Amino acid sequence: MNSDQQWGEYRGVRFEHACDGGGDSRSGIIHFPDDPRRHVVADGGGARWEEAARALIDRYFHDIDIEPDDDSEA
Repeated sequence: MNSDQQWGEYRGVRFEHACDGGGDSRSGIIHFPDDPRRHVVADGGGARWEEAARALIDRYFHDIDIEPDDDSEA
């Protein structure tokens, strides 16, 4: 395990990330319920990675909220 590895959770979705080579580049996985997704941020370190991950998680739930139900007439 990378000693720089960080993990957390936002809106019930787990994530983990670590340094990705050099500088402030970070790479990690967002564990969406239906499709875990790798996410990379070129600079900004862990804080920027988590900010971007939270935005992707918010977008995931927004997209679910606007999808019509299977039994709707939409």
